[in-house]
Amino acid sequence: MKRRKNMAAFAATAVLLTGISGSAMAEQPRKPGTRVIVNINDPNAPSVNLTGVDSTGRPDGMDDATWNRLLDDVIDYDEINNLVEYRSVIAQQQTAAIDTYAVNMNDIIDSISASISDVESEISELRDKKNETTDASEKANYNALIKMYSSMINANGMDNYGIEVTDDNGNVTGKTTLNVQKSGAEGNLTRIVRNVKKGLHGTKVSVTTGMNSAFLGYQSLRELEKMYQKQVDMYQAKYDAAVRQMAVGSATEIDVRTAEVELQGAKIKLSSNQESLRSIKDNMAIVLGWNMDKATNVSIGEMPLYDGSYIASRDLNKDIEEARLYNVEYGSAQATANPDITGYSEVDIKRNSTKENLNITMASLYNTAIQAGTQYEAAQAGFMVAARQKASAERSLAAGLISYKDYYGAVTQYIASEATANISAINASSAVLNYQAALRGFV
Repeated sequence: MKRRKNMAAFAATAVLLTGISGSAMAEQPRKPGTRVIVNINDPNAPSVNLTGVDSTGRPDGMDDATWNRLLDDVIDYDEINNLVEYRSVIAQQQTAAIDTYAVNMNDIIDSISASISDVESEISELRDKKNETTDASEKANYNALIKMYSSMINANGMDNYGIEVTDDNGNVTGKTTLNVQKSGAEGNLTRIVRNVKKGLHGTKVSVTTGMNSAFLGYQSLRELEKMYQKQVDMYQAKYDAAVRQMAVGSATEIDVRTAEVELQGAKIKLSSNQESLRSIKDNMAIVLGWNMDKATNVSIGEMPLYDGSYIASRDLNKDIEEARLYNVEYGSAQATANPDITGYSEVDIKRNSTKENLNITMASLYNTAIQAGTQYEAAQAGFMVAARQKASAERSLAAGLISYKDYYGAVTQYIASEATANISAINASSAVLNYQAALRGFV
């Protein structure tokens, strides 16, 4: 057997058993956080990745379609949660933290694995020698050695098995095996990963909630951009008409200047809105994992359609109970230890306060969704009226019954009513999505 490697493994084991401390080693070429963990007690069981993702960053069990959507340059509402979990700056920080903590643990695991391989090779050599000899005494000696070496890997129920474990004074405190040591090291590594993820969970929830809000806010601004663009087109036509009319003496210079001011005001609103859209999009892209130089290639997906039947089908009280299962603030309050078991303490107050706050929040979201649905229906009715008035104004203008000023008044009202109707649809859909998000703890 290769004794140097065995001694290295035993030294590593001693470090493991006395606790791991210190900072990460020098930068490693591998990514420790993506290490594959194999169940040593059941080698045929499916292996799992330590962080839940493989070396390419693909989450375990994610289908091709979902994974390809995460890799494209479109941010859709329904994939924000996955983007935060697997691509965002928070996900990158999580991977970096796990990798930092995992380096020393991986060196220990690799050293133990190498020792297991060396011992298995030695056992194989001993079995070959046993089979070659015809001397019964030699066969017995080889069997004893094989049993001893095997017990270093796995006890298999044998007495006096394994590797002695000693304290700082050299006193034997017990026995262990290489498989037990490896399993313990991997267990410690898994706990590190779990603790890192647990520590970042609240941040992920906050980022996801913020990104959801940014997505919904972007949709409203995008609808405003359509309205502003139509206003620019309308005021441009109005300005051009004023210039032509002044040329034939049917409009004054003041009319032209007024039309020009209206046109420039509309262009300023459009430009300002476009800048807001760009800023939100780029910030979302950077937070969700795109590099700054790639953020300009990102686009924001379309708004999910409004489902008017959703809220009507919900039971608020049952939904509140469900929301408690995922709400970070409520869960943290319930998990807080109560230092005073004799009376009503601050912990009790905090628990009841977070419970009541969640009840109020869910009720508010529920009522907001109902109100937004009502406003959506009213806005759609108003838009239908404005559309009829615009069509009537077009016919009257063609017949010479109204002036261009009256006609553009009807067009202005139509554009505003259309934007109001579309934004009310966005608000109604947003209200439903916010309620659904609260059920999953994103509030």
